Amino acid sequence: MTQNISDLSGDAEFQLRLRQVVLAAQHTVKQVGLLLIGFDCPDHSLADLTRMPNFSDSVWTRLRNTLRDSDTVIRRENGEIAVLLPSVNGSDDVILVAKKVLGSLQEPLLIEGLKLDVRPRIGIALFPEHTSSATTLMQRADSALNSARRSKTDYTLYSHGDNDAQRSPLSMGQLRQAIVADQLFLLYQPKINLKTQSISGLEVLTRWQHPDLGLISPDEFIPVAERTGLIIPLTLWVLQQSLLQCRTWGERGIDVSVAVNLSMWNLDAQELPDQIKGLLQNIGVTPDKLELEMTESAIMGDPQRAIRTLSLIRDLGVKLAIDDFGTGYSSLAYLKKLPVTSMKIDKSFILNMERDKDNSIIVRSIIELGHNLGLKIVAEGVETHEAQDMLRQLDCDEAQGFYYSRPIPVDAMTEFLKTPPVKLTAQLTEENIMSTPAHGPMQRNGILTNPKL
Repeated sequence: MTQNISDLSGDAEFQLRLRQVVLAAQHTVKQVGLLLIGFDCPDHSLADLTRMPNFSDSVWTRLRNTLRDSDTVIRRENGEIAVLLPSVNGSDDVILVAKKVLGSLQEPLLIEGLKLDVRPRIGIALFPEHTSSATTLMQRADSALNSARRSKTDYTLYSHGDNDAQRSPLSMGQLRQAIVADQLFLLYQPKINLKTQSISGLEVLTRWQHPDLGLISPDEFIPVAERTGLIIPLTLWVLQQSLLQCRTWGERGIDVSVAVNLSMWNLDAQELPDQIKGLLQNIGVTPDKLELEMTESAIMGDPQRAIRTLSLIRDLGVKLAIDDFGTGYSSLAYLKKLPVTSMKIDKSFILNMERDKDNSIIVRSIIELGHNLGLKIVAEGVETHEAQDMLRQLDCDEAQGFYYSRPIPVDAMTEFLKTPPVKLTAQLTEENIMSTPAHGPMQRNGILTNPKL
């Protein structure tokens, strides 16, 4: 099967797949269905379920025998499961699939000797019936899932108007307010050197805790930022906060680098190299402590401009990485010209690579290609010991994924950096983070003492 289970932490994998499917459907008579599956359990919270190491595998095994080879299954960061149906014949067809999914999950799940009675709830949305936007399609499915949970029904088909009643579309003003009112915070996920088993760096991930709407997914606010131009000040805020925290760690004797993601719109900004130079000088962090990650798609929007901008940044001594490699459409002619220092293999190739021969062949080829170009290779989405061992055998340099740690807040990461074991013992999820009272206000010196950087 071609199904994948992976983290949807605002990453490009599922969004790219969703956009590709919607774009293809725009030129045909096909409809696209999206199922969003949540779980209720009388004895365990959703956070408890997602921390169980075999929960997602058990669910995926049930779904594997229910769905088609062309369907895509991906685990969201909050424990929900998204099922993308690239070709359906209207709502009746999608509802039939939803009923099959419910049937496959009817029997208790056996996890580590425990029988768990879970009640799946499903939200359903369709393209183009409910929206013409890939991003909004996810929002509509989420809205339908919330409705199913409130009414305690097995599944709910999105109804026009429901979304507005539950959450109005995010506005430019709301996001601008979030940037200046300390509603944004950062999480960190370590990258591990596969040869030494030491931390080689931290990827920075942005989250929004709205005072009324709760935790807002990056899949909702990043498109708003890109559409309105707020992606520029948002990225600068993330860069500033990341470098401030990097300096604080350095003052405590903790030597670690941070990696921040850039979008296509950042690469279009001619002033970006000077802004980065100014931040490094003002905060007092050496350039080698900063890495910038960008996807192939972001680079290929205007490759000539991207190469010029990235070359100026690389001249500062900042490290550069191609993120989610393998999901875009980059030309090898441009790839060899890019002033990048590392390449991150997209998690869709890493997940299940120990059981999928095609994926393992692709991973081997990417590693060999990257090394021939003089690049460091990082594998994303490592979730098992077997995957780690395979990557070592393939001479991969670094790894990142749930096997080592989920993205965690600054306090937890600081404690871990002080006395790092081989594998994180505190597998904190965003549900844990949001449920704790540790979200105090940002200190006015720009450094946070709690989960918000």
